[in-house]
Amino acid sequence: MRERIRGLVGKQLIATVGILSVALFAAKLGVSASPSTYPAISAKPDPRRLRTGHFVYRSIDNGKTVGKGQISIRRLESGNYEFLGQFDFEADFKGYPTQRWSSVATSDFTPISASLTVIHATVATPVFGLEYNRSQVTGSFHRKNYDAKATKSVDAALPPYTYDQRIDWAVVLASVVETSQEFGFNVYDPGTGVSRVLAEVGPLERIEVPAGSFDAYRVVYRIEKAKATEKYTVFASRDLPRVSLREEFPNGSVDELIEVSGNVDGS
Repeated sequence: MRERIRGLVGKQLIATVGILSVALFAAKLGVSASPSTYPAISAKPDPRRLRTGHFVYRSIDNGKTVGKGQISIRRLESGNYEFLGQFDFEADFKGYPTQRWSSVATSDFTPISASLTVIHATVATPVFGLEYNRSQVTGSFHRKNYDAKATKSVDAALPPYTYDQRIDWAVVLASVVETSQEFGFNVYDPGTGVSRVLAEVGPLERIEVPAGSFDAYRVVYRIEKAKATEKYTVFASRDLPRVSLREEFPNGSVDELIEVSGNVDGS
């Protein structure tokens, strides 16, 4: 749900899934265990399954609150969807700076644009800005120590069913979420390129978060990157329009929903 894990930001340790477990999971989907040979598998996300509005989360690490984040989802007059996020972390939380990101997508989640900025003290440094054109993405990013002088251009081809990695969690929630459901898609990040995502929906369960008690589906999804596979677990509300109630990250930290405000009808 936030950039500290997804790609460019942070000094986190990535949880690596064993090759055998990935192969077995891929076999259940009827695809090869080699990411380069996976056929496109449509998750068929529909943003109408997502609740629009403003969502506040707390970030927890080893039982301690280490940050607070806000995510806004809204449908624009054009029919496209805008996702905005900002997470502020404690100074001693593994070196993660305040992060501000945005992602705009069409009504079928085809990416349009994305950006990420990090803030140290009062200094805001753009990390990347991306423009998507269905099968192509262009832009620039400043990866090295968030130094704007260390600029690298982006110009890459995208396979079908590729979504912006800022909102991989939203694609999961907006897909068909039912117990034992399995689906896959691709995500793009300027630091790691195109990666395959495999998701599996667990049984319905009751969870408690600061926002209340909810029936939720536990969805485990794995992003197969070139150097390691990252495992995420998101708890999706049973009721539609759907809300992300809790997310568990590869480094062991957790986001939990504190409150929700704003639209409930997907507009």
